[in-house]
Amino acid sequence: TSNHNNQDSTNNNSIEIGDVGYEFQKQFDAGWYTGKVTQIVPVGNNEKDRRCVYNDGDIEDLSLEELHRLAKLDPNNNNVTKPKISIKLKVKQTTAQDNKDGAATKEEDSTTTAPKKVRIPLTQEEYTKFLIDSEHQRDTQTTQHLAQQILHKSAEVDNLVARLPGMDRTRDMQMKRIEELLERNQQVAKELEEAHAVAKKKLEEVRKVLGETTCLALGVEEE
Repeated sequence: TSNHNNQDSTNNNSIEIGDVGYEFQKQFDAGWYTGKVTQIVPVGNNEKDRRCVYNDGDIEDLSLEELHRLAKLDPNNNNVTKPKISIKLKVKQTTAQDNKDGAATKEEDSTTTAPKKVRIPLTQEEYTKFLIDSEHQRDTQTTQHLAQQILHKSAEVDNLVARLPGMDRTRDMQMKRIEELLERNQQVAKELEEAHAVAKKKLEEVRKVLGETTCLALGVEEE
């Protein structure tokens, strides 16, 4: 690996940064990868017009400014701190024949989340896009969660309403039942008034007996 890196450094001495054929090192989560500029796409100034191919076959468009930044982060330069610029997850590459052979197991694989390449934004434009995408994903998940909660609560309400007494009765049957309840209520109210009158009479009789008993015990005469 050391001899390979030294050879790359020798080759880059004759090639300017960003020119076709320029090789560089970039650190991902899986380690350092060698990239090579294979094409300059005319998209304007300060744009990602350098098409680069890594030694694992991945393709990424970088700007000339990013290539200069990566040159300063060369792992062969021990005086420079080398922070991780992005996160790269290895994705298994499949051919058309592999996709055809694996059609039978596609449903099982769909239950798992396939790893994907996630790159930390380097510019303000990329950071803004990253925030917008993150908020959109969060809003989508929140909406789906709320929709599920609404459907669940709606089903519970329908179940409770279906179990309410009298839901299987017609309007005439319900009105007849209401009249029966009103009549029963009036009857109970009348019985309550009669019970209250009897209780009041009993209370007066008890008070009278208590008064007479008290007078006899004290030896006084009741006026």
